[in-house]
Amino acid sequence: MSAPLPTRRHPRTGARFTTLSLGTSRWSDLDGAAGDETCRAVADAAWAAGIRYFDTAPYYGSGLCERRLGAALAWKDRGEFLLSTKVGVDLDPFPRRPGVTRHYPFHADFTPVCDYSASGIRHAFETSLHRMGIPSADIAYMHGLSICDGGLEASLNTGAPELLKLRDEGLVSLVGVGANTPDIAMAWIERYDIDILLFAGGFSLADHAAAGPVIAACRSRNIGIIAASPFGNGGWFGAGNAAPRRRLLDLCAEFSVSEAAALIQFGLRVPETLSVLWSTKDPAKVAATVAALREPVPAAFWQACLDRGLIHPLPGA
Repeated sequence: MSAPLPTRRHPRTGARFTTLSLGTSRWSDLDGAAGDETCRAVADAAWAAGIRYFDTAPYYGSGLCERRLGAALAWKDRGEFLLSTKVGVDLDPFPRRPGVTRHYPFHADFTPVCDYSASGIRHAFETSLHRMGIPSADIAYMHGLSICDGGLEASLNTGAPELLKLRDEGLVSLVGVGANTPDIAMAWIERYDIDILLFAGGFSLADHAAAGPVIAACRSRNIGIIAASPFGNGGWFGAGNAAPRRRLLDLCAEFSVSEAAALIQFGLRVPETLSVLWSTKDPAKVAATVAALREPVPAAFWQACLDRGLIHPLPGA
């Protein structure tokens, strides 16, 4: 039995988040088939390792990832884990309406559609629970703002009031937004009383130059942060980052720190960060990622990263 993972409490509700959480975007057969059994093995390994926060969305695999996650959690005690889903991108079984760009392989002829109307927000939330077969979620995020034409404006003008109603009615404890850019995050933070930010772009070791004002705004409003995509959606390992990656690897060797530990733990340097959200379809990577989370990283390593210009100063870090 693994030792419990570290946890952090949400500043408003006290909800306890494991500092590593499992997303399901990679379960959508993106970059090759995942398979039901493989995804179940990932979820089982995550649970055995102590992960107790799980995230999904209708858009991921056109409902496939929700179904896979629901099956994996079906026999778990609902009080032992946190669950989040997303609204703003709904699924249409009859593709009459224009769909969004298909970043993922889709299944069962469901078409993802952008719908930030009040009825669309409510429908996306309720049907997400139906697909999972789980009667409740703890968190609802607004989604799709960077993939839907006019998504930011529509989400702010018509979607947000209905999202807040989900919280006011007790259907979820926390509401927030999934933001792929700091600009989207700030637009929501400055206009609405959200509880949580899923920072899915602009808050990783590879890309965080504009994150400071967002973190400061979250601090002043008691908004928790989920640091998603610690590996920059794989971009950190691409040719465009070859030079900074080489410099990081040299520093890691100097301080006996693994690259994975530096990438996973970067966001947790900020006190407002509740959890690092990451996804995989490889069960073997769960243990390796948990080990990276637990690996000791000395403060001197981060100071050296600052001194050598590899990272920027962040509030509270």
